This record gives sequence, structure tokens and C-alpha cells, in this order.
Amino acid sequence: MIALLHIFLLTSLDPIKNFVPLKTYISENAKAHCYVYFINEDIPDYPRVNILEKNKKDFFEYLDTIGIEHSKVGNYYFFNRKNK
Repeated sequence: MIALLHIFLLTSLDPIKNFVPLKTYISENAKAHCYVYFINEDIPDYPRVNILEKNKKDFFEYLDTIGIEHSKVGNYYFFNRKNK
């Protein structure tokens, strides 16, 4: 219920600034939490609420729920759509 209220408030204040493509959401959070990253082109580009997650754990947990996986090689993070 609180999440719905939060989304309603974000959309009613300025819907254009509050929603970004999924790739932008991943990029902004990866800049803050991963630093060096690559986003695969196969990730769908549907709208996502523009939120910078509090920490890396929350960011990765959310990605897991929407079918995006990450892998790490050295200091590099790779973001791909999960295979079905």
C-alpha cells in the first residue's frame, strides 16, 4: 500500500522526470554502486521509477525480481536479461 502511494506521489508531481528507461535506471545505479559496468543491449527498455537505490544489495535484489542478472569479472559488472 505504501509503495502504491509512493508511486502515485511520484507520478503526480512530475511524471516525465520520475520515470526513466530501465537501462537508464541500471546505469545510474551502476555508476553509484559498481563504477565499471556494461549493460547488454538485450535488456528491454520499459519505464522504471527513477530511484537511486540505497545500496548495492537492494539494487541487485530488485534486478533479480525483474529478470535482469549481473555477473562480475574482476572489477567489471555485466548486466544481461536472464535466460528463460
